[in-house]
Amino acid sequence: MMTDILLCAAGAFGGTLGFGFVLNLPRNTVLPTSLTGMLGFVIYIVLHRYCGQNLMFSHFFATVAVTVICEVLARMMRLPSTIFLLSSLVPLVPGYNFYCAMLALVEDNGRQAASHGLEAVQIVAAIAVGAAVTSVCFRALARRRIQHHTSH
Repeated sequence: MMTDILLCAAGAFGGTLGFGFVLNLPRNTVLPTSLTGMLGFVIYIVLHRYCGQNLMFSHFFATVAVTVICEVLARMMRLPSTIFLLSSLVPLVPGYNFYCAMLALVEDNGRQAASHGLEAVQIVAAIAVGAAVTSVCFRALARRRIQHHTSH
Protein backbone atom coordinates (compact mmCIF):
# COMPACT_ATOMS: atom_id res chain seq x y z
CA MET A 1 0.00 0.00 0.00
CA MET A 2 2.68 2.51 0.99
CA THR A 3 4.84 1.82 -2.08
CA ASP A 4 1.76 2.23 -4.26
CA ILE A 5 1.04 5.63 -2.73
CA LEU A 6 4.70 6.69 -3.01
CA LEU A 7 4.81 5.65 -6.65
CA CYS A 8 1.59 7.55 -7.40
CA ALA A 9 2.93 10.57 -5.51
CA ALA A 10 6.17 10.55 -7.51
CA GLY A 11 4.27 10.30 -10.79
CA ALA A 12 1.91 13.11 -9.85
CA PHE A 13 4.81 15.30 -8.72
CA GLY A 14 6.68 14.68 -11.97
CA GLY A 15 3.60 15.26 -14.12
CA THR A 16 2.78 18.51 -12.36
CA LEU A 17 6.41 19.61 -12.53
CA GLY A 18 6.58 18.95 -16.26
CA PHE A 19 3.31 20.72 -16.90
CA GLY A 20 4.56 23.70 -14.89
CA PHE A 21 7.54 24.00 -17.19
CA VAL A 22 5.36 23.60 -20.29
CA LEU A 23 3.15 26.44 -19.04
CA ASN A 24 6.27 28.48 -18.30
CA LEU A 25 5.26 29.14 -14.69
CA PRO A 26 7.36 31.55 -12.65
CA ARG A 27 10.29 29.57 -11.23
CA ASN A 28 9.34 30.27 -7.61
CA THR A 29 5.91 28.67 -8.15
CA VAL A 30 7.02 25.38 -9.74
CA LEU A 31 7.92 23.51 -6.52
CA PRO A 32 4.84 24.57 -4.49
CA THR A 33 2.62 23.78 -7.49
CA SER A 34 4.20 20.36 -7.95
CA LEU A 35 3.82 19.53 -4.26
CA THR A 36 0.18 20.65 -4.36
CA GLY A 37 -0.54 18.49 -7.41
CA MET A 38 1.14 15.56 -5.70
CA LEU A 39 -0.86 16.06 -2.50
CA GLY A 40 -4.13 16.31 -4.43
CA PHE A 41 -3.47 13.06 -6.27
CA VAL A 42 -2.47 11.29 -3.05
CA ILE A 43 -5.74 12.45 -1.46
CA TYR A 44 -7.64 11.09 -4.46
CA ILE A 45 -5.80 7.74 -4.33
CA VAL A 46 -6.30 7.30 -0.59
CA LEU A 47 -9.99 8.21 -0.75
CA HIS A 48 -10.77 6.06 -3.78
CA ARG A 49 -8.56 3.00 -3.37
CA TYR A 50 -8.23 2.71 0.38
CA CYS A 51 -11.31 4.40 1.85
CA GLY A 52 -13.76 3.06 -0.72
CA GLN A 53 -15.15 6.42 -1.80
CA ASN A 54 -16.65 6.65 -5.27
CA LEU A 55 -14.76 8.20 -8.16
CA MET A 56 -16.66 11.49 -8.27
CA PHE A 57 -16.43 12.16 -4.53
CA SER A 58 -12.72 11.34 -4.51
CA HIS A 59 -12.02 13.72 -7.39
CA PHE A 60 -14.27 16.41 -5.93
CA PHE A 61 -12.69 16.32 -2.47
CA ALA A 62 -9.14 16.19 -3.87
CA THR A 63 -9.97 19.19 -6.08
CA VAL A 64 -11.35 21.12 -3.10
CA ALA A 65 -8.13 20.44 -1.15
CA VAL A 66 -5.95 21.48 -4.12
CA THR A 67 -7.99 24.63 -4.72
CA VAL A 68 -7.77 25.72 -1.07
CA ILE A 69 -3.99 25.24 -1.10
CA CYS A 70 -3.70 27.14 -4.40
CA GLU A 71 -5.78 30.04 -3.07
CA VAL A 72 -3.59 30.24 0.04
CA LEU A 73 -0.40 30.07 -2.02
CA ALA A 74 -1.72 32.78 -4.33
CA ARG A 75 -2.31 35.12 -1.43
CA MET A 76 1.02 34.32 0.21
CA MET A 77 2.96 34.88 -3.02
CA ARG A 78 0.71 37.69 -4.31
CA LEU A 79 -0.01 35.96 -7.61
CA PRO A 80 -3.21 34.85 -9.35
CA SER A 81 -4.47 31.48 -8.09
CA THR A 82 -4.81 30.27 -11.69
CA ILE A 83 -1.02 30.04 -11.89
CA PHE A 84 -1.07 27.38 -9.20
CA LEU A 85 -4.40 25.76 -10.03
CA LEU A 86 -3.84 24.90 -13.70
CA SER A 87 -0.80 22.73 -13.09
CA SER A 88 -1.90 21.37 -9.72
CA LEU A 89 -5.08 19.87 -11.15
CA VAL A 90 -3.33 18.04 -14.00
CA PRO A 91 -2.86 14.74 -12.09
CA LEU A 92 -6.61 14.59 -11.45
CA VAL A 93 -7.61 14.95 -15.11
CA PRO A 94 -9.10 11.65 -16.35
CA GLY A 95 -6.77 11.14 -19.32
CA TYR A 96 -6.89 7.35 -19.03
CA ASN A 97 -10.68 7.36 -19.12
CA PHE A 98 -10.67 9.48 -22.28
CA TYR A 99 -8.05 7.18 -23.79
CA CYS A 100 -10.18 4.12 -23.05
CA ALA A 101 -13.21 5.83 -24.58
CA MET A 102 -11.28 6.65 -27.78
CA LEU A 103 -9.82 3.14 -27.96
CA ALA A 104 -13.30 1.63 -27.62
CA LEU A 105 -14.53 3.91 -30.42
CA VAL A 106 -11.69 2.81 -32.69
CA GLU A 107 -12.48 -0.82 -31.87
CA ASP A 108 -16.13 -0.13 -32.73
CA ASN A 109 -17.36 -0.84 -29.21
CA GLY A 110 -19.93 1.91 -28.71
CA ARG A 111 -21.24 0.70 -25.38
CA GLN A 112 -17.80 0.60 -23.76
CA ALA A 113 -16.88 3.95 -25.36
CA ALA A 114 -20.02 5.53 -23.92
CA SER A 115 -19.31 4.05 -20.49
CA HIS A 116 -15.70 5.32 -20.35
CA GLY A 117 -16.66 8.64 -21.91
CA LEU A 118 -19.48 9.24 -19.45
CA GLU A 119 -17.22 8.42 -16.53
CA ALA A 120 -14.57 10.84 -17.84
CA VAL A 121 -17.13 13.62 -18.27
CA GLN A 122 -18.45 13.03 -14.74
CA ILE A 123 -14.91 13.27 -13.35
CA VAL A 124 -14.29 16.50 -15.27
CA ALA A 125 -17.57 17.86 -13.88
CA ALA A 126 -16.55 16.91 -10.32
CA ILE A 127 -13.21 18.69 -10.81
CA ALA A 128 -14.86 21.78 -12.31
CA VAL A 129 -17.50 22.02 -9.58
CA GLY A 130 -14.93 21.43 -6.82
CA ALA A 131 -12.62 24.15 -8.13
CA ALA A 132 -15.40 26.64 -8.87
CA VAL A 133 -17.28 26.25 -5.60
CA THR A 134 -14.10 26.40 -3.53
CA SER A 135 -12.75 29.47 -5.35
CA VAL A 136 -16.07 31.30 -5.04
CA CYS A 137 -16.33 30.49 -1.32
CA PHE A 138 -12.71 31.46 -0.73
CA ARG A 139 -13.14 34.79 -2.50
CA ALA A 140 -16.43 35.50 -0.72
CA LEU A 141 -14.76 34.91 2.64
CA ALA A 142 -11.83 37.12 1.66
CA ARG A 143 -14.21 39.87 0.51
CA ARG A 144 -16.17 39.63 3.76
CA ARG A 145 -12.93 39.82 5.75
CA ILE A 146 -11.86 42.93 3.83
CA GLN A 147 -15.25 44.57 4.38
CA HIS A 148 -15.11 43.71 8.07
CA HIS A 149 -11.67 45.31 8.45
CA THR A 150 -12.62 48.47 6.54
CA SER A 151 -15.76 49.02 8.61
CA HIS A 152 -13.83 49.09 11.89
